[in-house]
Amino acid sequence: MKVISSVDRFVATHLKSKELWERSLKVSRGMHHDSRFNQPFPIYASYCKGSRKWDVDGNEYIDYTMGHGSLLFGHAHPALVKAVSEQVSKGTHYGAENELALEWAELITQLIPAAEKVEFVMTGTEANMMIAHIARAYTGRHKILKFAEHFFGWADHFQVGVIAPYDKAVAGRLPPSVEGAVSDATVVVPCNDEAALEAALAKEDVAALFLEGAGAHCGAIAMPPELVHKARQLTQRYGTLLVIDEVITGFRWSPGGYQAVVGVTPDLSALGKMVSGGVPGAAVCGRADLIGMLEIRPGQPEWNRYRRVLHPGTWNANPISAAAGVTMLKLVATGEPQKRAEAMAERLVAGINRHIEARGIEACAYNASSALHIYIGKCQKCDRTLCLDATKTMAPQLAQALDRHLLLNGVSMLRGTIGWVSAVHTDEDIHRTIEAFGAALDGMLEEGAINAPKG
Repeated sequence: MKVISSVDRFVATHLKSKELWERSLKVSRGMHHDSRFNQPFPIYASYCKGSRKWDVDGNEYIDYTMGHGSLLFGHAHPALVKAVSEQVSKGTHYGAENELALEWAELITQLIPAAEKVEFVMTGTEANMMIAHIARAYTGRHKILKFAEHFFGWADHFQVGVIAPYDKAVAGRLPPSVEGAVSDATVVVPCNDEAALEAALAKEDVAALFLEGAGAHCGAIAMPPELVHKARQLTQRYGTLLVIDEVITGFRWSPGGYQAVVGVTPDLSALGKMVSGGVPGAAVCGRADLIGMLEIRPGQPEWNRYRRVLHPGTWNANPISAAAGVTMLKLVATGEPQKRAEAMAERLVAGINRHIEARGIEACAYNASSALHIYIGKCQKCDRTLCLDATKTMAPQLAQALDRHLLLNGVSMLRGTIGWVSAVHTDEDIHRTIEAFGAALDGMLEEGAINAPKG
């Protein structure tokens, strides 16, 4: 009997999404930043509630994309809906200070170990850009240091070192006017290489070492906890600031983020996603003297014009984001939602691995706190708790096939390989997702997207 391809089945069950995608291409490359990865086209969502998502064709999914990790309480949590709705009726942009933003900052300082003071921005990329500005102004050095594969947003100096070859930007090249300056200012050392890290820091010309909380790509390539402690010691020895990017891990790993779990307090941290409760918003937090680089000092024109770090931003600390952020941080402060989400992630990973093993496929599932990772292929240095294999690669067409088969079986993950378990995913959600993975693997075997085991 002829096998109907997953592409044909996907098209047949997503006709409205196909129509919207074709319409979108007339005015953009795709409105959503991940749409370019979906084949043959992305789904268009129409409604989300709790752990579920529905598309414009009426298909229902158990959702693990979860706002790219920003939704620990799922979609449209009643408390967040109430907070944002009430604030909209009071105004969305005051052009003045607002008390909610102050409360928001106070909650951050109570929860995040590094947060002596806070400055708000709108995205994680902006937060890391501002941290680089602060670090350079404070230390008088211009270089930033990072491990290969670690991601800190799409600013020029952070695009280098994310995808091999690591001396080039993600998109292949930067404008000629900035390529040399960026390459000179961004030092990339092999992922998790302690000796290379110390050698780079020992030159004493690095303003800041940036680490992605939990390791590259939200723990897809984990970072040994002892290496984070060593990084803290080395940065203090060589006069470099330590930055832990908590855009994803902040408040998800624990109320105090990844830094509280690993027991290392950085000098500065970038916060995003959960910090603003699933609406746009982000923050920089850290030592008071470092955040003080942003201060306007009355009567000090030399400081204000030549030494102060400039930070404008129309939407910084706006009352909508503040209302959602305050509500979210109060909900996560107990730590219980994070524990539930992580426990559910562990159950999900165990179930997926049972299906992998039953079929004899070279693949694995593992979790970093409540973040879920799927990899198909041979993996080294992985015990399904911490994956330290920085060399593993998964062909785009394989990830796209997995994504498509999962969607056909009612599960939505980011690019088919990463997801975030929420505190509102139920036992039934986990059970159905495990079965959906089994069906997806069978579909991929039948279609030849993955090879059947020999013998």
